[in-house]
Amino acid sequence: AQRGTTVGQFRYNSQTGKFEGRNQSGFATIEPYPLVSSVDDTEVDSAAGGDQTFVITGENFSSGDVVSFVGNDASEITATTTTIDSGTQITAVIPKSSFINSKEPYDVKVTKSTGLAQSLNDQINVDNSPTWSTAAGSLGTINDTARTGVSLNPTATDVDSDAITYTLVS
Repeated sequence: AQRGTTVGQFRYNSQTGKFEGRNQSGFATIEPYPLVSSVDDTEVDSAAGGDQTFVITGENFSSGDVVSFVGNDASEITATTTTIDSGTQITAVIPKSSFINSKEPYDVKVTKSTGLAQSLNDQINVDNSPTWSTAAGSLGTINDTARTGVSLNPTATDVDSDAITYTLVS
């Protein structure tokens, strides 16, 4: 009853909670862009196996929204499941192996069913654990009479080429 007939008229629909505008054939809902403000986890160990769960906060989330992650080369991977917890929170699940180190950092993108989308840039980094020559346990045996000049060298390599810092405790 509150809708007029003038093309170009805008109004707030108190039943849907959205603005609408009058075009040539009737009123159309003006859908707001999703707003992505944060993600709870910013590190993925892609070699660990299993799934990664992300909780995304923002505004204007609604049924039908989809979460994807955009690599630095513009490639896009879509979450296996996207659950709209509320208008301000989404839970997305995706296999850890979907993330490739060379494409980090990944953007977090929410796309509405209408095609409107918004991203939070450079949020997800991929970091795999280093590989140790001796991950734990004994590095060698030192005889009581030969306690000087002994060299035990634990080594590690990192597939991400990150610097490795460690402490030898004995």
